[in-house]
Amino acid sequence: MQQSRFLIVLGGVIIVILAIWMSIFIVYPRQQVAIKRFGQIIRVEQHPGLYFKVPLVDVTVTVDNRILRYDLPTENIQVRGGAYYEVDAFFMYRITDPKLFLQKVQTGQPSYVETNNLAPRFVDALRAVYGKREFKSALSAERAEMMREVQQQFSQDAGSLGITIVDVRIRKTDLSDAVSEDIYKQMAAERLAAAERIRARGQQERDRIVAEANREYVEIVASAARDGDILRGEGQAESTRIMMDAMKYNPSLYVFWEAMDKYSKIGATPWIISPDEPFFQFIHKPPAQLTR
Repeated sequence: MQQSRFLIVLGGVIIVILAIWMSIFIVYPRQQVAIKRFGQIIRVEQHPGLYFKVPLVDVTVTVDNRILRYDLPTENIQVRGGAYYEVDAFFMYRITDPKLFLQKVQTGQPSYVETNNLAPRFVDALRAVYGKREFKSALSAERAEMMREVQQQFSQDAGSLGITIVDVRIRKTDLSDAVSEDIYKQMAAERLAAAERIRARGQQERDRIVAEANREYVEIVASAARDGDILRGEGQAESTRIMMDAMKYNPSLYVFWEAMDKYSKIGATPWIISPDEPFFQFIHKPPAQLTR
């Protein structure tokens, strides 16, 4: 009889311990736990600690409380004008409304929601933001603004799943091979056009410098010719004055000097003339006295 009572008490104790053990659950710092009763979420525990539930009736579902990251596979994104970029991006998110998250995502697995829900919406946001802009925008300072727009638009879609988008980053934006070739040709054409403009400006500057130099040359030559004519005129006038003074002072010396000057100018020119001509008077008969 006593043994039966002992077994009954022991069984009761075991049942109580099991009931207590089954009614206790722990929420860790990296977790948040939703309690379901008959398939309906009755409450959510988001803070670390020890909590209780109704055993055999309530079911706990653990939801990650960490900031999670998803790297998007490289996507071809079209911009305005028809060109394509190869975009490498990622986003970071956190499940902030576990109840809404579990209502929208039955599995409650982040990997499932990343692939089937978040990634397509992220791509849609990228396409919408890139599609409104010109080709060079993603390679300029406008890139930061583009990331903010992507995050804002993406956050609205993710919010309907109980998810908050913490950050969005576009790590790399590359040109596709076809676009790279077109850009290279465009850049080459632009460089050639710039070179032609520089050459044209250089030719124009050269022509201006040459014209200026020619003008200065003409002015210098004209000025030198004018000064030369003036100096020659002055020299001839002075020579004439000196000769006139010499003629007045000693006429015979002047006549002799003039004859010698004519003799010196004959050179090798053949002449047919009589030796008795007065032209040769100083050769046949030099003047006895040239000065007074």
